Amino acid sequence: MRSARDVHGEVYKLVGIFSIAFLSYMLSYFVPSGSVGKVLGIHAPCLGLAIFGGLIYVFWISLAREVFGRWSGVVVSVLTVSFILMSEPWYGVTSPYYFGIFGFLSFLSMGILTEFWNGGLGMVSCVLINWFAFAYFKGLYTNPLMATSLLAIAFVVGYISDKLAKVVPKLFSKNIS
Repeated sequence: MRSARDVHGEVYKLVGIFSIAFLSYMLSYFVPSGSVGKVLGIHAPCLGLAIFGGLIYVFWISLAREVFGRWSGVVVSVLTVSFILMSEPWYGVTSPYYFGIFGFLSFLSMGILTEFWNGGLGMVSCVLINWFAFAYFKGLYTNPLMATSLLAIAFVVGYISDKLAKVVPKLFSKNIS
């Protein structure tokens, strides 16, 4: 049985995880990722996700893992996509009604791969799952050159965001002590 003294730490951890997930969710609305394609004249599904997903999602998933321990990053990714899906349909797609499942699966894979390998792989898996869903259900495809470029960008941004999130707690712990 756990001591009552340990409960406060678990409550703080839970509040921290929910806070990080909510912050990531809010960033997804404030970072103008959807308008990037319009401004650049590029039409590709999940363009903003591939370019900004590392900073909006992977950084926070990795930070949660570093600060709160194993599996915290996966929980943050699941909570983040849950907040997104509670506020609107996945990418506005309402038919088929279960399209949001692909959003959930893409974030679950991003969380697991980021937590146990690296954020670059997490971002690539997230983008690929969404692309497969768009291709199968909506007939939206990305040309191979654009797809290769976006996957490379997603990997690099995700990888760098993951590494950055591992450095940030160390910077704060040096300043505190």
